[in-house]
Amino acid sequence: METINIRLDAFEGPLDLLYHLIEKNEIDIYDIPIAALTDQYLAYLEAAEDRDMDGMSEFLLMAATLLEIKSKLLLPSPKTEEEAGPDPREELVQRLLEYKQIKDVTDTLKIKEEEAALVFFKEADASVKQLKEQPPQELEDILQGVSMDDLYRAFRQVMEKRETAVDKVRSTFRSVRRDTFTIGEKMEYIRDLLILHPHTATAFHTIFRKNAGKMEKVVTFLALLELIKQKEVQITQTKTFGEIMIRRYSEGETK
Repeated sequence: METINIRLDAFEGPLDLLYHLIEKNEIDIYDIPIAALTDQYLAYLEAAEDRDMDGMSEFLLMAATLLEIKSKLLLPSPKTEEEAGPDPREELVQRLLEYKQIKDVTDTLKIKEEEAALVFFKEADASVKQLKEQPPQELEDILQGVSMDDLYRAFRQVMEKRETAVDKVRSTFRSVRRDTFTIGEKMEYIRDLLILHPHTATAFHTIFRKNAGKMEKVVTFLALLELIKQKEVQITQTKTFGEIMIRRYSEGETK
């Protein structure tokens, strides 16, 4: 009969080899037949190509553990359950279950890595790269003297204009609800508006669509606050209660 040589480095460790034998023989991990499993494990070690002690030390230690468990199971069974004590296989089963959990997670991550390798990402625009390279700016430079109260007051004016323009008769009609707007989408919307006017400021009320509902306006306002927080835009107000103007942040600008 031809001898089959086994390379132990194909397994990540003795638990990997044990788990391979359990899956190969369709063994119930909670009720391991230690005698048969030990014999197969030793047969793998006997057929291994790699016989250096550095590579086999962990495998030999597991072999000794299996033999110890096997010898305990061969002893005469005690008459009472109290004398029997815990199952000698219990610790090994627990280690194999923990290894199975880690192996399952590792396999899942490997699949995700392979899927991610098939995805190509578009490089960021030059303006975005330049923005990332800029040093952190102080919030005062972004707000340009405009307080959060000023922003909230301007937002309330936008909301009140919408409420006064509501048709009392048509408002009772049923209407088709629009899709839910997200802050991320509205941030992109505001960025696009500012890109269209790179050299001029955009009035606060113009970032809200003419027919926008209350929820869309709230989300748009939150998106503006997030852009201010991320220091992508700066706002100015030339006079008290005047129009608030929005523009892309430009380092060193003090208008």
